[in-house]
Amino acid sequence: MSSRRQFLKQTALTAAGLAAGRKAGLAFGDWLSAPRPADKSKVVLVRHKSVVDAAGKVQNDLLQAMLDRAVTTFTGQSSVGDSWRRFVAPEDVVGLKINTLGCQDVRGTDYTQHFSAVIGAVAAGLRKAGIVDKNMVVWDRSEEEMKEAGLTIQPDAGSMRFIANKVSRRDAGDYAAATYPVGSLTSRVSRILADVCTSMINIAVPKTHGGAVFTCSLKNHYGTVDNPNRMHGNNCTNPGIPEVNAIPIIRQKQKVVVGDALLIVTEAGPRWDRRFIRPYGGVLVGTDPVAVDAVALDILDGLRKADSMEPIAPRVPHIALADELGLGKSRLSDIDLVTINL
Repeated sequence: MSSRRQFLKQTALTAAGLAAGRKAGLAFGDWLSAPRPADKSKVVLVRHKSVVDAAGKVQNDLLQAMLDRAVTTFTGQSSVGDSWRRFVAPEDVVGLKINTLGCQDVRGTDYTQHFSAVIGAVAAGLRKAGIVDKNMVVWDRSEEEMKEAGLTIQPDAGSMRFIANKVSRRDAGDYAAATYPVGSLTSRVSRILADVCTSMINIAVPKTHGGAVFTCSLKNHYGTVDNPNRMHGNNCTNPGIPEVNAIPIIRQKQKVVVGDALLIVTEAGPRWDRRFIRPYGGVLVGTDPVAVDAVALDILDGLRKADSMEPIAPRVPHIALADELGLGKSRLSDIDLVTINL
């Protein structure tokens, strides 16, 4: 292992686990007991050819059936409610961390339907697990971006909340006081995650990205910390995505990843450029974000190949680096992928 990677591992795992964990009120043992990948990480992919059309219109009933099948297959439970209770408890305040970056060009079109559709399908599953609407919090980086994705800001604590770290993408935002080592930098996390939510579901979308080359669940946490603008060197790894995902409070509270692969952006991301939006009709479920991203990247490169485009995987270092930090499995051979076509 290179000296740089040794430094990454020592900084992200030891310093973040001890110093930052104490600031967040986590005992070191709590951090160590956070969910970790097994010898082989399981990811479930469910697809339906009619769940979304080329213009982005979603068939919500089909989507619900797909997500229900994905979570029950992943957990091995017979009921949807029992499956979601494997991830969260009825007394939890569950944060649904979404990624609405780059919707300016598709605002007001059917291409944004998948955001509310996937949120609705997850919420329906959580209700079956005994979680009431007032204990669900949908959140992202800015209200401005959420609105561009067709969502309505709703801060009333008496019902399902739709809130953000800040109003505009240019605002300073509201972040908790505790600081976490992120390589040579320090970061603070969203007060929504730190002070409001007791658990989190990472709802990620696979896209290309100008800085990271690829974005899905790992990159989604650039919307969780206060200084992502300082972490775009070396394809967001100098320092960047791997170290952010090693922040103890993120690891502890993130329970499951739901990959929204209904539509995939194969080029010009993170903007939703209509020229490169491809209907895939898939939903991914897994507890290992590295494995989910590895599968999603393979899917995206498959779509690029169909369009006679070069693969981007050789230019995406952050998934393998996250594996080296012990955050999950990056090799497809280390992933138990269960694919279901409905």
